[in-house]
Amino acid sequence: MYLSICVALLLIGTALGETGPNPGIQSEITQKGLEYARQIAITDAEKKIKEFHLPDVSGTIDLLGWIDYQITGMYIKSFGLPNSDIRFVPNSGVKFSMDKTYIDIGGNWHVTFGLIKDGGTFDLNINDLSAAFIVNISQDSARPVLSYKDCSASLNSFTLQLHGGGSWFYNMFLPQVKNKIRQITPQKLCSEFRNMIGKLEAIIQTLSISRQLDRYVELDYSLVGEPEITANSIGLPIKGELYDVQHHKESPFTAQSFNLPNATDHMLILGLSEYFVNTGGFAYFVAGALQFNITDDMIPKDIPVRLNTSSLKILIPKVATQYPNLLMKIMMSASKQPVVRLVPGKLTADVFTTAEVFAILPNKSLAELFVLGVTVSVRGQMFISNMKLCGSVSLNRVDLAVEESKVGQIPTETMEIMLKLGLQKMMIPKINAILKRGFTIPTLDKVSLINPVLKIEQGLILITTDIQYGN
Repeated sequence: MYLSICVALLLIGTALGETGPNPGIQSEITQKGLEYARQIAITDAEKKIKEFHLPDVSGTIDLLGWIDYQITGMYIKSFGLPNSDIRFVPNSGVKFSMDKTYIDIGGNWHVTFGLIKDGGTFDLNINDLSAAFIVNISQDSARPVLSYKDCSASLNSFTLQLHGGGSWFYNMFLPQVKNKIRQITPQKLCSEFRNMIGKLEAIIQTLSISRQLDRYVELDYSLVGEPEITANSIGLPIKGELYDVQHHKESPFTAQSFNLPNATDHMLILGLSEYFVNTGGFAYFVAGALQFNITDDMIPKDIPVRLNTSSLKILIPKVATQYPNLLMKIMMSASKQPVVRLVPGKLTADVFTTAEVFAILPNKSLAELFVLGVTVSVRGQMFISNMKLCGSVSLNRVDLAVEESKVGQIPTETMEIMLKLGLQKMMIPKINAILKRGFTIPTLDKVSLINPVLKIEQGLILITTDIQYGN
């Protein structure tokens, strides 16, 4: 039951930081999403409530003298919520109301009156139970806070009948018993609601506010401000910063404020800012993940220029003279963090690298030839497919500068052409193969995105989607 209510109140599972800075991610649950959560909670409750064991009850009641009673073995025969509603309460939280709720309960009764002991069975048929509950949603430290605000309930219509033993006698005094039930039930219901909110809040405070995505980076998804609750939605400002796992170093980027569009026809709206994307690039850079080596066996056979010193005898004669007919190796590493820009319909990225070129000597040691500073600019698209974030990129521009040479002058224009050909033939296809496979979008357990739509807008990746909960 608690899981269902957690889904109702925290549909996307945001367990969520400090006030102050602008969010890197914003999420918004709409009234449509809240309504779907209500349906999940009710369906789950109707399945599980029959398995719920009611506690035994005992006490004393004055019926022509004090009678000790016990109610045992209670079970729920049927339960239904034909009329219920859930709404956002602006600047406060969520209100859930129900009307015409019915519950049929059976069990055993036992009484002791002087030396007389008696017992039998009973049927309690609640035909109309109405209630309204309001829970506040706020922020404190790194997570949202749920708190009890208000509860009202009334037991409008029910019947009670005793069977067996001396039930014919005790049934004459049931109006007094029913009055007590009518008074106690609303109080008990609101008390249970308050206790349930307390238990949910305790669960929320144990939830993680970060998640490691791979061996290099982790995502901080703590709250950075109060949830914004309107009549139609609840907005959650999430820090949305990626860190390298080892150093947890702050990025040089600053989150800019942004607003989500009105999209009430979807359950969930998610905005991923340019800041969020760039902190990812910085995290991978700090973690040392943006480096790789290129050797001749990695180059497709249809590329005529090979990583062999003989291939450079015309462009750089000194290479072929000093290191004749030797294989070469290029060590590529990021010289600083990449920079991504989001513009309507596409993204662009500048990747700053250093290319160290070596000759591989017969003893397998390396002889440095020259070092190039390379800036690669790409443009790309993004889309969602099968719960994965996918995309494609194409090469836009390559800029090259010689940083060091031990083999004389380097013809940069020709080297740019060769490098661009190599990137187009070798690196871009590999990157696109990875992007085509995609990256799984993290969600709550048993939560799937239904018909998600991704758009790239100015400084923002916008995802609108419906949600499905279940196996």
